[in-house]
Amino acid sequence: MSAKGLLAVARAAARAGAAVLAERPLGPTPATRAELGAVTKSSGSDWVTDYDRRAEQAVREVITAYRPHDAISGEEYGHTEPEHPSGYRWSIDPLDGTTNFIRGIPQFCTSVAVEGPAAAGETRWLAGAVVAPALGRTWYASAGGGAFSTVDTPGIPQADLPPASGEPVRLNGPIPGRSGRLLATGFAYAGERRDFQLGALAALMPHFGDVRRIGAAALDLCMVADGTLDAYAEFGIQEHDWAAAALIAEEAGVPVRRPASGDGTNHPDWTVAGVLDPSETTGQSSPRAQWLLPMPTVGD
Repeated sequence: MSAKGLLAVARAAARAGAAVLAERPLGPTPATRAELGAVTKSSGSDWVTDYDRRAEQAVREVITAYRPHDAISGEEYGHTEPEHPSGYRWSIDPLDGTTNFIRGIPQFCTSVAVEGPAAAGETRWLAGAVVAPALGRTWYASAGGGAFSTVDTPGIPQADLPPASGEPVRLNGPIPGRSGRLLATGFAYAGERRDFQLGALAALMPHFGDVRRIGAAALDLCMVADGTLDAYAEFGIQEHDWAAAALIAEEAGVPVRRPASGDGTNHPDWTVAGVLDPSETTGQSSPRAQWLLPMPTVGD
């Protein structure tokens, strides 16, 4: 299957997961833990809900229906290896921005990406889709095919929308030379790692006019791809957080640095999109910035 064919599966799977998230009860105050089936994982700020689980099940059902021999790695149900593997693997975040979801903040999404064989026995990311149901937005890309976004106005039949609504718009990244640049980032649940991130942020802020903490890494990356934000950098996120959106940013022409490992817990690393230091001419993030230094270990 071509990258465009894989993209069609990724978009269908992401829409299926987002449809589950769209069932969340809406009201003037945040839903209760009982209503959402919410429990904590690694800390009091690290949540999982019944919606996370049901959304991942919906995503897996779509992928398995189209690609029964592909491996699947999901945030909630781990890694599934088929009996006769195809060499392709999907990375799923059924609900990126779980805390936002619980609190009724609309910045949350379903993220789906697939990697497959490349030259010299390596793999590369081939397609990815991110769907944010409460925002009515979709971002997607395929390797070599560019990145696009659509406005999917929730609750309005497609036939009732203006002609331009829902039409894909090609993404080209941030506007070069724009003043008041915006940096997006996020922070870890653990205090020691958070202290390191705050120190790195302070070192980088002279290159930016302000900072945004959206609460969903996939949306941060997508908003760099569409030019809403100018750059994003975060230390220690997981593969399912960045897999789809990093490809979307890359296909929008944005410089992207992926972590060396997909395991952001045991092998934390920086995920970067956009130019951190405009004085640099490499097209990549600034090698002088503290952002790209590893987190010191005890005794360093």
